[in-house]
Amino acid sequence: MQRLFTTLALMTSIFFVSTTSFAQAPTGLFKWQKGQQLTYKVEHSTVATEIIADSKSEFKNLLELTKRWVVEDVTAEGVATLTLVVESIKMKSTNPKGDELTYDSANPKDSTPQLKDQLEKYIGTKIATIVMDTQGRVRSVKESNFGAASKYEVELPFAVVVPAEEIKKGLAWQRNFNITMDPPQGTGEKYESSQKYECNAIESGKIKLKVTTELKKAPENIADQLPLLPFLVEGDVTLDPQKGLMLDSILKVDKTLKGHQGENSSYRMYSLFKETLISSK
Repeated sequence: MQRLFTTLALMTSIFFVSTTSFAQAPTGLFKWQKGQQLTYKVEHSTVATEIIADSKSEFKNLLELTKRWVVEDVTAEGVATLTLVVESIKMKSTNPKGDELTYDSANPKDSTPQLKDQLEKYIGTKIATIVMDTQGRVRSVKESNFGAASKYEVELPFAVVVPAEEIKKGLAWQRNFNITMDPPQGTGEKYESSQKYECNAIESGKIKLKVTTELKKAPENIADQLPLLPFLVEGDVTLDPQKGLMLDSILKVDKTLKGHQGENSSYRMYSLFKETLISSK
């Protein structure tokens, strides 16, 4: 659940692409249309395994949700105001003791009360209102009702930022941004990071991008690196330049830290995040 609100408020600044600036006329890939509604299905699975001496614990989480972006307005320059709403959530969480918590917005009465109280507030509620340009850059966050606005700098609404120039096979570029550790994960610490993109292929008119993320300088204390792991994603994104949309993204984290709690300790996070466009109208 980390990736969506940093995944729902774990999903719970403006950034730039190194090859572009806001002074340029927006000539990116995204084509916003007033009244447009983009609905995506999200599947996010996470397994966190911690070993301390002879003790091993494991946390598992499976999240499925449907979210809808509505384009409220578009300027002559192609800058759009979009609102995000979550339409459905289904989640299953297993703690180290083996206790299973479940929630299904379609069957809330059969859900674990504790989880129901935490998640039902997201259903049908305006999550955020943001302003974006045709390169996928967030110009501003007008409203963020769950979590800090800075999370949209890290977890891009449509997975990537594209260059102003035409994307061709072999083209590579990057964006620089800060990972901000807001409460409860931190107290506002910022870590300089970069995300690199490369066009691996253009097939049937669809653009295939490879994405990697890295910290420019990791905290010296290994334990302080743990909350940063969910942001260090890598994977693939598919864009449709004709429609000006992101079609899907598959992003994962598979990182292991050793020594976070002494010599005989380790922490592994495996996270797989899939997002697929299921409706555009």
